[in-house]
Amino acid sequence: MKEYELILVDADETLFDFAAAERSAVERTFSGLDAPVPYDELVASYHAVNVQVWKEVEEGTMDTRRLRAERFRRLFDRYGMDHSAEEVGERFIAALSEGHTLLEGAEEFCRRWSALAPILIVTNGIADVQRSRVGRSVVRPFIRDIVISEEVGASKPHPAMFDAAFRLAGRTDRSRVLMIGDSLTSDILGGIRYGIDTCWINPRGVPNTLPEEPTYMVRSIAEISHGIT
Repeated sequence: MKEYELILVDADETLFDFAAAERSAVERTFSGLDAPVPYDELVASYHAVNVQVWKEVEEGTMDTRRLRAERFRRLFDRYGMDHSAEEVGERFIAALSEGHTLLEGAEEFCRRWSALAPILIVTNGIADVQRSRVGRSVVRPFIRDIVISEEVGASKPHPAMFDAAFRLAGRTDRSRVLMIGDSLTSDILGGIRYGIDTCWINPRGVPNTLPEEPTYMVRSIAEISHGIT
């Protein structure tokens, strides 16, 4: 394996168990809502809406400041629910900010690799949520810095995210930089377009739909702890 001088790593479903954090936040937020449909249907509809709004963020047609309330506004409009999307959105953000459970192997990865090269988290997300979750985590001492789309004003795969990471790291050479993440369309596509090596975390072994191949592919962050080939 090539010796890397800078490691860029995604946050959610790469280092952090976002599914667990989101599940807890949804339960805490929705438990007190008066809804005309069963809880499971409301949650399923929320997830569908959330996927769509984050897709719009990735495409540049939605920003995360608007997203905070917009996903709940769409959900409540669908069912004619009389709740404040802004208030519920902020309650959800507060609950989500507490979710910092790591995926298996993430702590070991950060400890081992941070001894070899600086690690920067590069994440599409809401700044106060991501900074809170990283700050609460045991991996925080191993992370040099955090690049968050809300603060940059663009989302992966946009090159502005990678420009920001390179500025923070004081780098211009792209030949010994690795981007690690679980999203083909943001982490891997963004890294390939930027001209850096990529490692796709693909836990379900789904086919690559990009015209280019990632430099490496693994099933989990735990596989990377001792090196990748």
